[in-house]
Amino acid sequence: MEVPNSSFNTNSPLRESISSIVMKGYAILKIPVHAQTAMWKVLDNIDSVSPDLRRDFSFPEVTDGFLSVGGEYAKYTSSIDLCDRFCFWHKNREMHQGKEFANDEIYRAIKTCEMEMHTMAQQLISELWDFFNSPDPVNIRDSSYLQLCMYASQYQANDRGYLQDRHEDGHLITLIKPTRDGLVIFPGGPEDCEVPVFLRDDELLVITGSLLTAMSDGRIPPMYHAVKNPFVQMERKSVVYFAIPDLSQTYTTLLAKNPINVGELADESHRAFGNTALI
Repeated sequence: MEVPNSSFNTNSPLRESISSIVMKGYAILKIPVHAQTAMWKVLDNIDSVSPDLRRDFSFPEVTDGFLSVGGEYAKYTSSIDLCDRFCFWHKNREMHQGKEFANDEIYRAIKTCEMEMHTMAQQLISELWDFFNSPDPVNIRDSSYLQLCMYASQYQANDRGYLQDRHEDGHLITLIKPTRDGLVIFPGGPEDCEVPVFLRDDELLVITGSLLTAMSDGRIPPMYHAVKNPFVQMERKSVVYFAIPDLSQTYTTLLAKNPINVGELADESHRAFGNTALI
């Protein structure tokens, strides 16, 4: 792949990660210690939330809060994801107030985790735009969201090869931190052989989505990925951050500078997974 005559800061601590995202469609990123603390606190404690609190803190009309298995599916196969979900949108904080769970220590940890993952994602996107010599800032704060995927052992199906079928996320980038192995990627495209992803406790995976493909004039392909159905009964969780640009803004592509309807593309992909509209 050809890359632009970039003025990207070669002294940036993210230089290798940005180059890997551009050239390979993924990167493994070290997680700062304070962000690790927030992530593991959420992953270790989310199961302790009572059924009553879960039912009360559920907003399926805006894809927020505790959402049961079956609400999201692979947009290419329509096979449901075999996991419970929790979604947290920074923009919905006021809607959360008054709910008992909003006063819970775990909710506060989720807010901290979301902020930490947002900070990492925003920095990556800002430096990606620098790589392409694009001066136009991209703000992701109120359009992006955090999702927890909770793969309970009872959801495992004998006739399924994957707990989440092969797909790409349709966003700019996705940050993924799992508690166990099982995540696989398809570096050569959706028909390529799967490659397992192994992460240390202080690492997360960054992958590209088709919105970044469109904005890079097709230069950066989306990274297809899936979650394997294990041979043994076990529980698995992951915390994910979906980076979506401010959909109220207008954009041009990074290289050709052509106008692009980011809102329409992002919304179409989001709804294709069974979620409610973004715009």
